Amino acid sequence: METLYKVVYAGELTHGMGKEEVVASLVRHFGLTEQKARLLLDAGRPVTLKRGLSGEQATQLRNVLERLGLNVRLEEEVPEITGSGLSLAPIEGEETATGEERTAGSKPRCPKCGSSRIQDGSCLECGIVIDKYLAHQARNQEVGGATARAAGRGAGAGNPYAAPRSEVVEQGAEGEITGPLTRPAGHGWAWFKGGFRHFRQNPFAWIFALLGWMVLAVIISLVPLIGSIAVTLLSPVITAGFMIGADQQRTGGDFRLGHLFAGFSRNTGQLLLVGTFYFLGLFLVGLVAGGMMVAALSSMDLTAMGENPDPRILQQLTTSPLYLGSMLVALLLSLPLLMAYWYAPPLVALDGYSALAAMRMSFSGCWKNMLSLLVYGLVVLLFLVLGMIPFGLGLLIVVPVLVASMYVSYRDVYYGD
Repeated sequence: METLYKVVYAGELTHGMGKEEVVASLVRHFGLTEQKARLLLDAGRPVTLKRGLSGEQATQLRNVLERLGLNVRLEEEVPEITGSGLSLAPIEGEETATGEERTAGSKPRCPKCGSSRIQDGSCLECGIVIDKYLAHQARNQEVGGATARAAGRGAGAGNPYAAPRSEVVEQGAEGEITGPLTRPAGHGWAWFKGGFRHFRQNPFAWIFALLGWMVLAVIISLVPLIGSIAVTLLSPVITAGFMIGADQQRTGGDFRLGHLFAGFSRNTGQLLLVGTFYFLGLFLVGLVAGGMMVAALSSMDLTAMGENPDPRILQQLTTSPLYLGSMLVALLLSLPLLMAYWYAPPLVALDGYSALAAMRMSFSGCWKNMLSLLVYGLVVLLFLVLGMIPFGLGLLIVVPVLVASMYVSYRDVYYGD
């Protein structure tokens, strides 16, 4: 059987190459859109570009990509049975397996991490939805075969040293961000359920990490003038720590209390910049809405209220067009700001995006999923209300689940998991 290879972009450019120059080259040579070319270069991690290539085709494509400025490598592919999660590579020690191991092997296992902790079609260890994962793998196999055939035709038809004329960035390969994708409305409920699965793996670590941040936020807020500003700036860093912990759970690790501060070790400067942009946005929203509020107050005779305000005057204030308009403007301006902020921390910490690029990606992801986010918001609101009934103790569960579900929705929107 012929050995097949995949071409992997190492996540960095060759020395001396500029990003804009490489983007232009990818657009010119491979017909990529500029957005997709930038998405590839901004990934900041290894990305599989093409699969199922012969040694000659893979070497040819690598040489072309290296001339364009990408640092790439070739990796030999191990044949797999599509959708089974089983490798054709020999399993060492299979002949000497004990009866207990053979019995354990008969249980359903996760095709990604091998865990037997399967419930409701999902793996409790790595968090994947098994049917979706297998379908994703099947699509990758089909794309790999198609690109290999296209590469073969391109190599034989003309110049043997020319690059295959097909898109470099294919359907989501391992380590490759594929979104933002548009997800069905029902995924809003699935995100919340996925958050609960993350929480259930180590509930005490999630609870105490969030309580720790709440205590720290209260203490920092007590500092005059800069306290509340500092909390806003630090919030993306802390959120990124929770996302890093959830990502560890997805890959077979565990969420730990120390993940509360994990964001300080991943692209911290850009995370602080996200907080800065968010604070400036809130300031501008407050400035506009506050100006309209002042205009509403100045149009009324407040001296007539005295120490015992007339309820009719208060009603007149709260129903005045300027007052209602200021509330509406604040809402309309806050919504896109929140959309730009929502997915920014994981995009910066886990995918290496800059603050501005992450906020643009976050806004795009939210814009494409307005309906699913609406369902998600209604689900969260319902559980927050239910969580407050038993003296607010239910919030010790609901709030960690909410934070974990942010990670689940991020993976679904940007990776299709």
